[in-house]
Amino acid sequence: MQIDVLLKIAGIGLLVTVICQVLTRAGREDIAALATVAGILTVLLMVLSLAGDVLGQVQALFHLT
Repeated sequence: MQIDVLLKIAGIGLLVTVICQVLTRAGREDIAALATVAGILTVLLMVLSLAGDVLGQVQALFHLT
């Protein structure tokens, strides 16, 4: 597996955590929740892209069209 993808996901998680903590301490829980959802969606799109790549490789491996 590509290590850069794991590092990107970890970086996004760390960044979202810091942003949420800062916003929560500032009393902006609603914006903190939106930041969390945005982070989750970003990571989900990355994972879906990787899953599509894997399925394409399986399709090419077995000559499925």
